[in-house]
Amino acid sequence: MTVDELFENSAVNSTKEEFVAELELLLEKKTLIRSGRFILGLKANTSAIAKRLNGNEGAEGIMETAYRYSKKVASFPFVEGICLSGGLSKNYYDEKGDIDFFIITKPGRLWICRTLLIIKYKLLPKSKKKFWCVNYFISSESLSIPENNVFTGTELAYLIPTVNYNVYKNILSKNKWYKTRFPNKEILPDVNCINTPKPVFKSIIENLFSGKLGIWLDNKLLGFTLKHWRKKYPEMNHEDFELQFRSRKDVCKRHTNGFQNRVLQKWTEKQNEYEQMLNIKFT
Repeated sequence: MTVDELFENSAVNSTKEEFVAELELLLEKKTLIRSGRFILGLKANTSAIAKRLNGNEGAEGIMETAYRYSKKVASFPFVEGICLSGGLSKNYYDEKGDIDFFIITKPGRLWICRTLLIIKYKLLPKSKKKFWCVNYFISSESLSIPENNVFTGTELAYLIPTVNYNVYKNILSKNKWYKTRFPNKEILPDVNCINTPKPVFKSIIENLFSGKLGIWLDNKLLGFTLKHWRKKYPEMNHEDFELQFRSRKDVCKRHTNGFQNRVLQKWTEKQNEYEQMLNIKFT
């Protein structure tokens, strides 16, 4: 990582000057390694720099596509705002990458919105599916996210707003706890973020399901989806299922293959490894 990136990701609230001074001390003590403009851990392989730069180049090249597909997703009924998340929001995209969308919906219609977007996903050719990863939905009335952990905090800190900038600001405002882990990460400016599109199709569907019919259908789709997931993943205990497939009226989160658990476990392992190697204790 670069010095600027390390400062942004530091969990210590400090000035840039204070941070750089402490970083230089760690470099002098050989706790960290400098390679060009990058800072690496003791066990890091410098070949990872080439991989990282390739991913950065890929992210730059795919960003126009991400904004274009954001507009397409936002054109669906009951979508109020969109942010990019996942690897692309961390400025990384390679041949295995995809475009992950964090979608904010109208209250009480999240599951209608999600179902329509999933149907569209199913109809896309295989080559386009990676541009339509709609795995996280949240209602604009319930923007507070309960999973207070480093995984969720990182996703919040690195969200990139593409549709409805005010929604992006509201999300961060409602989840200020992430700043305890990222006190130096600044909110992104309003650049290339469009207003929520209002095509005729979207208006017709929203009007059609604005009343009791919409409430009934949304509840039915929530129940159907939850039942399908529990049947598909019977081996998951309640705690793991809640973490990987949180399903409520105001939120839908789907992380297959235990991805969030694996990331959190890897994070803990890396911390323990450095604590033992350097005979220190992270606070």
